[in-house]
Amino acid sequence: MRFNILAGARSCLIVLLVVGLLNLPVPVMAASSKPLGMVVATEHARLDNAKAAIGADIYSGDALATDVGGSLRMKVGPSQVYLLSASSATLVPQENRVQAKVEHGTVGFSTASPEQLEIGTPLGVIRGANSQRVFGQVAVLSATKMQISAYEGTLLVVAANGEQKTIEQGQTYEATLAADPEPGGGRNQAGVGGTGINWKHVAFVAGVAGALGGTALALWLEQSESCSNPPCSD
Repeated sequence: MRFNILAGARSCLIVLLVVGLLNLPVPVMAASSKPLGMVVATEHARLDNAKAAIGADIYSGDALATDVGGSLRMKVGPSQVYLLSASSATLVPQENRVQAKVEHGTVGFSTASPEQLEIGTPLGVIRGANSQRVFGQVAVLSATKMQISAYEGTLLVVAANGEQKTIEQGQTYEATLAADPEPGGGRNQAGVGGTGINWKHVAFVAGVAGALGGTALALWLEQSESCSNPPCSD
């Protein structure tokens, strides 16, 4: 009799524990996951629809956004990612790296470990072309157009169809999604035979400071102000 009572009590306890786990609120479950980044500077920016605060952890899928005139700088492992005015992005894990997925607006990034960071856009993925430090900027102008600048190091752009484009230091390129190729392997409406993206060389600037816009330059100087040969290591 006593054995039956103990067995019944144990079964009830197991059921209660299972039900409790199933009803845990999402924030509690999320809190057990590992953060992908941390906010280190913010102005008129939001993290998951709340005002972003310095020191706040950033988890996979958290919505990051800046208002007009705002900015947000985050540390992602050994890298730094910047959201400029009127921009939005999320961080998501990708195998051995973190991807900053840009929805719209402008994102700058600086890393001495290019293999650990990539920038995702509607047109493709941007990362360092080799193991050297990179400092760049990506502006998603629309679902079919973006502009990419390599301020330091070489960037590699991999389009959704596998097409690759290398952007050397000091170069800025505009990328536009090409129309679908004509049947029979002909040239598409943009005059390109099935490459997927049209590239337009916008500018070449020898110096980093000369290539940067006002806000981006301010962020770059903030990062490198303490070293004699910027950008400094993160």
